[in-house]
Formats: sequence, C-alpha cells, structure tokens
Amino acid sequence: MKFFRLVLVAFLMAILVNMGISVAHRPHDVVTHVEVSPNYQQDQTVLIVVRNNLYRSSDGGASWQRITKGLDYSSLFITDLELSQQNDGLAFLGTLGDGIYRSSDKGLTWQNTSEGLDELAIDHIIVSPTSSKIVLASISDRLYLTQNSGESWQQVFQSKSPIEALGFSNDGKLVIAANTNELLVSRDSGATWQASDRAASGLPLDSPIVAIESMPGGAVGSMSLATETQGIFQTTDQGKTWTKQAIPIANELIKDIKIIPGSQNAPQLFVSTANTGLFYWDGQEWQPRTQGLIIDSQAKGMKQPSFTELEFSPDGSVSFLAGFDGLFKSEDQGQKWQDLETILRSTVVAMAVSNNSTLATVDYVGNINISSDSGQTWKIAQRGLQEPWFTRKWESLPPNYDPRRYFDVAFSPNYDRDQTLWASFLWTKVARSQDGGISWSIASMPKEERGLTIGVSPDFSNDRTVYILAQKGNVYRSQNAGKDFSKVGQVPSLQGNNGPSIAISPNFASDNTLYVTGEKGIYKSTDGGKNWEAISENTDLEKAIKMQIVISPDFARDQTLFVSTRSRGLFESRDGGKTWNQRLTIPGLGTDSPELEAIAISPNYENDQTLVLGVLGLGLYKSEDGGQSFKQIADGSLPVSRIGNVPSSGKPIVFSPNYVNDRTIYSFGSASLEIFKLTTDNGKTKETLAIQNSESMAEPNFLSNIRLALYIYQSLLKKALVVLVAVVGGIIIYLRLIRKHLQKKL
Repeated sequence: MKFFRLVLVAFLMAILVNMGISVAHRPHDVVTHVEVSPNYQQDQTVLIVVRNNLYRSSDGGASWQRITKGLDYSSLFITDLELSQQNDGLAFLGTLGDGIYRSSDKGLTWQNTSEGLDELAIDHIIVSPTSSKIVLASISDRLYLTQNSGESWQQVFQSKSPIEALGFSNDGKLVIAANTNELLVSRDSGATWQASDRAASGLPLDSPIVAIESMPGGAVGSMSLATETQGIFQTTDQGKTWTKQAIPIANELIKDIKIIPGSQNAPQLFVSTANTGLFYWDGQEWQPRTQGLIIDSQAKGMKQPSFTELEFSPDGSVSFLAGFDGLFKSEDQGQKWQDLETILRSTVVAMAVSNNSTLATVDYVGNINISSDSGQTWKIAQRGLQEPWFTRKWESLPPNYDPRRYFDVAFSPNYDRDQTLWASFLWTKVARSQDGGISWSIASMPKEERGLTIGVSPDFSNDRTVYILAQKGNVYRSQNAGKDFSKVGQVPSLQGNNGPSIAISPNFASDNTLYVTGEKGIYKSTDGGKNWEAISENTDLEKAIKMQIVISPDFARDQTLFVSTRSRGLFESRDGGKTWNQRLTIPGLGTDSPELEAIAISPNYENDQTLVLGVLGLGLYKSEDGGQSFKQIADGSLPVSRIGNVPSSGKPIVFSPNYVNDRTIYSFGSASLEIFKLTTDNGKTKETLAIQNSESMAEPNFLSNIRLALYIYQSLLKKALVVLVAVVGGIIIYLRLIRKHLQKKL
C-alpha cells in the first residue's frame, strides 16, 4: 500500500506542467510621508503615514506602532507631517478636511489645533528650524502663521494661485514660498510677505516647484529650490535672484530635495524622483543610488509615483525614502536600500468568537489563526489553504504576490457541536472548515466579485444557510452550509473600497429578515434576500460611510437596530428600520461629531441593555441604557478600528458569548499580530493576546496532497482523459475491424 502511494504521488508529480495564472499584487502599502526624530541617534524614532494611517517606530523602522489617540479625523488623506527639530517632542499633522493636529510627545498622542483657520483642507506645513512655536501652513492660495505652536492661527498672506511649496532658511528668519507665477518671500519668520515675478528672479515657469530647502549649518540666506523637471536652483541673496545649481534629470520627475553637510561642511545634494528613487549630485552630474529599491509597474498603471518623500537623520548617516511599495532605509546615504515592512502581512483584519469561546482571526495576507483557550495559545489553519489552491502552481510566489488576502471570518452559531467556521477572501473565494479548522474546502464566487462579507443564519442547525454580501452589492446564498453559493438578490453597491455589513434577524427561521448596507444606507429583505427595500432614504444614512449594523438579540420583541457611521454619528431604530433616530451628540463621548469605527451589542442585551462603541481617536465607550449615554472604558491609545484603507469587513469589537458572567469583550486594530481582551468592569482590565503561531492545526496529509494535485492538474487530466478515451476507442474500433476482416477470410 505504501509503495502504491509513492508510485501515485510520483506519477502526479511527473506530469507537472507550468500552469501559471495571473495573480494580482496585494495592495501596495503606500508610504506618503516620513519624518525622522532630531534625536534619532538616541531614540531611533521615525513617523510615517502609510495608507493614511499614522505609524511610529522607536527602533529605526524594525517594528511599528499604530497611533490613534486624539486622531479623530474623517479626512480621506493626511496631507503633511512635520516634526520639530528642537527635540521638544512637537509634531504637526495636516489633513484634507479636519485641519491640523499637534503632538507634544513625538507623535504618541494628538489634539486638533485649528483655531483661526478659515478652511480645514491643509496642503503644506513647515516648522521653523529655530523655534517650534513658529509654524506655517498653506491652504490653497493662503498662508497661515502660528507663533504659539498651533494654539491659534492667523492668515498672513493670500497669493494669486495655490501655493506649490514653502521652506525656512536655517536661521528661521527667511521663508520662501512659490506658486505658479510668483515667488513669495518673508524675512521676518513669516509675519509679512512680498510677492515678486517668478521668472524675473531666474526661476522657470514651465515646471512646478516641489520643495524648498536649506542646509543645516549652511550659509545664512542660502536656499535651494527643486523644480519637477528643470533642475535645482539656488539663492545666496535671500531669494532675490536664483541660479541653476544642478541640471535636470532626464526622464525623471523630482519629488523632494535634501541637503546635508559633507566633509568640511560642504553641501551634499540629494533628490528623490518619482520613477527611479534617489540621485546624488556630484557637482557635474546626477548619480543614481537605487540598489535595493523596488519599482513596480502598477505604480505607473495607477498613475502614482514610485517614490516621494526623502528624509535623513540629523547626522546624515541614515536615510528613509517613502514609496509606492513601502518604506526604504539606507545606512550609507543610498548606496544600498532595505525594504522595511510597515503594515505587516500578519496584521489582524477580522475576528470572531464562537459560542464556546473559541477565537479566530484572519490576517491581512496569509493565515487563519485559531485559539481554543481564550487566546492564550494559537494554531495556524493550513490544510486546504496552501498557496497552490489559489494559484494552481506548486511553486511559491514572492510574499507580495500571495493571493490569500483575507476579508472576514465567522463561526456557526452551533460551533460547539458542528465545528463549522468560514473565512472569506478579498477576491472571489470562501473557505469552510467542518472540523474546527483542521481542514478546509474552498467555494468560488464569479471572478468579478470582491470584498466578501459573511452572514450566518441563526437557524443554521436546521436551514444550513450562509450568506455572502459582496462589495458590488450582490447577495449570494448557500443552503448546504457553504459548500457552494448562488446569487439570490442585489442591492445598489457602496462607493469606495469599504467592507459591507450584514445583520440577520435572530428570528430568521420565521421572519426571513436580513439587513445590509448599500448605496443609500440600509436595505431590508423579508424573503431571505431575494428582494430588497431601501429603508433609510431621506436620512443622513444615505450619505454615511463605513456603516456597521448590529441587531438586538431580542429583536422579535424590541425591533431594535443600531448603525454606526463615520462622521454621521449613531443611528437607532426601534421599529425594525421603519424610522431612524440620528444621534450626533452622544452623552459621554465629549464630541459633537464622533467618528464611529466599531459597534457591538451584548448577547444579553434584553437584560443588560449594553452597547459598545469604538470611537476613532477617543477609544472604547460602553452604554448600559440602550445607547442613551456612554462612558469610556478604554482611551484612544487602544487602536480599536480596522486598519485604514486595508479593505475588510472585520468587526473590531466582539462580545464574549458568556458576557453575562465574564464581562469580557475582544477587539483588534493594532499594527502587530495581536488582539485585546478587555474586562469591562470598573477596573477596565486590558490584556494583550499575542498571536504566536508556533504550531499548525494539522499538516497537509497524503489524501489532502492527492486532492491538491488533482486540483492543480485538473485541466491536464481532462485532456489526458480525452486522449485516453480516443486511444481506447481507436483500439476497440481497430480490433473490431481486424475481427471482421478475419471473419471474412474464414
């Protein structure tokens, strides 16, 4: 028997052919801004903006912490990030719609400091190199100044067109800004300004100005200015005249410029370019320094630069380059680069808790993690989830091309008995296990579907029903526990790349009622998902984003629904969605426009009336009166929200099924492979549960390998079968002809 198995495996391996399929790159962890501590040699602190999330490292980029405390912005973009060079811990962050935030502890916590700004769409921020009290910000064609570190701002100048760039001289007195046609100069730290014709000063008009810099310790009044396509220009007379310092770089768009002291304090000029990376000016020509930098064709396809901001440590020994493919670090002024992982592949994007307190999480890319002891130990689910099940190839892909990008995870309501759970992927597939995660099978949706949210019937033990809500609004149903799915209905899809939400009535067996999010807010079906009605028209739910629905466990009696939203507050309905009450001012939250990132309802809501909200930048809040008032149970340093711009439909807050006794909830949102366990009593006890995957649930075995081989070679085997049938048929026909021929002779 053993010999037969070996022969069979050898046979299947022998017919290996290259059946490569096109596999999409996982979303690039685009880093748009990077700042280095003025005391980097000692504290190794780096701040970056990656996918509009603020990350902080205190070990030079080896590991990262997601920063959320105080950052309650609803803006789609962080537009600028600046650190004071005074080593006083001050930092400033600009947003496209929420103004300016300030930190006084090197980026750990933040507060909004936008008083005096007429608009809140910030373009640029610069901090004086000699005093962190003096900060300038540009909003379109206007310049704003603070002289008290952002406590208040005042407009100091309005130009004829939007400001392209601005920069301080090294003594903090000279400030230069530029727009399309003008050069703007201040010689009193930004208090007053004079405008002059840009061309008359020697600067070209046919290229945007992208950066203005001075060299630390350099000559007072000397500054350099980078144009996108016409090279570098320098002034030595406080901005009156400019001469070309370095020629353009052929076929390159300059994005940033940095000048650092070299030997005998001679300036060393570096630029970053959109397409290639780093260039060094040797006084005669530009020298590329690109070894180790990653350039991906998708950047060009998406019309995005491959590289943007460039930063050096104060002594010039360490440099960081922000890019489309992440963050790059060099310790030899760009001779060699290292690609730093920012958003970890193992970042948790969704979580679920079963009725017997088994925990499951899914990673951004790669793994399903399961714990049967409340998060103390974890195992990886592997059998049936290996890469070849998604690629039809035995060879492993590079890490950035791993197709196993997870989106959601869910347990059967009877998991303690049936051991069934599901995990969905960003693209087309849903995995199912019926043995507690030991082995998995995969069902596929139509190839155009993505963003698959899972909903399980509360009556699953009888109806075996599972729903999938796709980002495009298509609703799929399985009535065989997820073995396969068919489309049953559709709602108008949500805009953007957010995960949709689904809530199923606890009385589904009798009322067939579901609720989902869509283009115009909330939709309701009373026939198992076939037909849908928009039930939030003419309310602010029509304009809401990142909606999450929860439904009362006592829905048959109280008909209660809650919907959390970004920027539109909390909505509640006490009549099954016929009418909605919007609550922007929520007692206990301390804000009139809460950015709600998560919501969960107690399994014992009928008796304890408990609801928990995750509020962006502010933390966790609990209500024990049905949402009428809330009190904080964890501050904003606990990152309780999905990682921004990493698509998933994970629920960042989940109640323990035994909440009535253990008072426990679970949450996720960290930059690390971990979740949080909170006991919501007066002690507000928090425990970090590190997901350390040292063991797999079950290694692939002989039968699973055979099944995988048959899957990989399915088309080849079909062709071989056709050939075999043809050959056998030909032999049979040939033998019959021979037989007839012999019979005639006889």
